[in-house]
Amino acid sequence: MEKKRFKVVIILLIVIIILLFFSIVLINGKAASKGRIEEIEPLPSEEPVLDDSVDIKPIPDIVPVETRGALYFVIDDVGNNLFQLKPFLKLPMNITFAVLPGLKYTKEAIDLIRGAGKDYIIHQPMEAVGGQNPGPGALLTGMSQDQVRNIVNNNIKDFIGLKGMNNHMGSAGTADYELMGFLFTVLKENKLFFLDSKTTSKSVGQQLAIEFEIPFAERSIFLDNSKEKQAILEAVENGLDISEKKGHAIMIGHIWTEELASILLELYPALLENNYVLNNLTQLFTGNEFDEDSWY
Repeated sequence: MEKKRFKVVIILLIVIIILLFFSIVLINGKAASKGRIEEIEPLPSEEPVLDDSVDIKPIPDIVPVETRGALYFVIDDVGNNLFQLKPFLKLPMNITFAVLPGLKYTKEAIDLIRGAGKDYIIHQPMEAVGGQNPGPGALLTGMSQDQVRNIVNNNIKDFIGLKGMNNHMGSAGTADYELMGFLFTVLKENKLFFLDSKTTSKSVGQQLAIEFEIPFAERSIFLDNSKEKQAILEAVENGLDISEKKGHAIMIGHIWTEELASILLELYPALLENNYVLNNLTQLFTGNEFDEDSWY
């Protein structure tokens, strides 16, 4: 009996020792775990605190570059063929084409110009002093208001989205007060601007544009009175001088001048680098520019 009690006591002691051992291990484990957690740095808050000692500089404003003037290149006499037109269509610059009405290639030229995303106006034939034939759809002195209206409306019917007109020849027509009055009446009816090619110093265009409140401008330079490259370059230089003084220059060249497209392509990068802006002529009248020779 005593031996059994002794065994029970031994067993109880062993159990107590085992329980004490596991209790000690458990307590040490928690303490070790607590130490590792305290060693981990807390995550930064969503709004970090800035160190006042750091010199934070604001981003400087972008200063716009002042332009040296807007340039408008207009290419006259489009519509006689297509092969002379295509080199100009490849130019990467804004350019405006003045298309003659009623010719074999008028409609196709308009399609190509519009397809290339280029600007165009109608190149309205008008009577010349020397008696040269201006071509189909011409306006002549002595015509009535109805005649002028019918001719112009017939000429412009193929010109989709047309915004304006300049004169082809017209040294007699643009100097005739009555004819220009009839023409400006029709332009106002169709909401078209007029670019006077200034084929005569006797033009009454500016005077009547004020009277009729027609958007109006005048040519600054003819580029190709001489087809020589040096002469064309000098004409462009004269145009640049005008643009710097006046704010813009309208330079007219002709589709039949062989080297003109390549000259403009050659000049294009330098014009941009020298802060000239090349615009479509339509932008002179529909944009935000103020021009002393434009009325609305």
